[in-house]
Amino acid sequence: MKNTRMMVRTLMSVLILALASGCTFNMPIAVVPTTLPDGQVFPHHAALMLSQEYTNYTYKFEAMGTTIVHPLGPALANYATNVVSKTFQQVEMVPNGAAAEALTSADLILIPRAVKCDLSVPPWAWDNEIMTLVVEWTVKNRTSQNTICLKTITANAQEKAGNGHTMKKHDLKLKQKLFDDLSLKTYKAFQEAPELRGSQH
Repeated sequence: MKNTRMMVRTLMSVLILALASGCTFNMPIAVVPTTLPDGQVFPHHAALMLSQEYTNYTYKFEAMGTTIVHPLGPALANYATNVVSKTFQQVEMVPNGAAAEALTSADLILIPRAVKCDLSVPPWAWDNEIMTLVVEWTVKNRTSQNTICLKTITANAQEKAGNGHTMKKHDLKLKQKLFDDLSLKTYKAFQEAPELRGSQH
């Protein structure tokens, strides 16, 4: 029921209720990299694996024959690069596991995975939207391929839904808040991980 009401409001905001069913709409996204606090820079050369599945990740909200697509992949890639570059002494981006394993100068492989995304309306404020994004991080020793660290980060953000004139503006704010929360939580999780503080063998 909550999702149906949210969809109705969203569709009305963009004036598409009168259109035929089966339409697909892409919501814009423009996230500025989050400013992270100063912390320890770990003495690792990390291979950051940005797979096509990760960088193309989209969240699709479907109801009443209409699909609203949120293309989160580019923002996810920028978030991962931002956090990892702040955390490790040297970072190189690779597209897959084979490329990561071939990077013999690296000692760690970092693998982010977008687990799920959700958009909902809080029962206490029907004119607001809550967005949740879950990202799992696997850190492996490049040589042994052993997993030395596994972190699951859940980010949340809330923003007004807006109307036909302000909906896109509020949606952009919602996603910025979401990735700010995700970035700060991920950075904190890395900083507090004892497995990352020294060399891994």
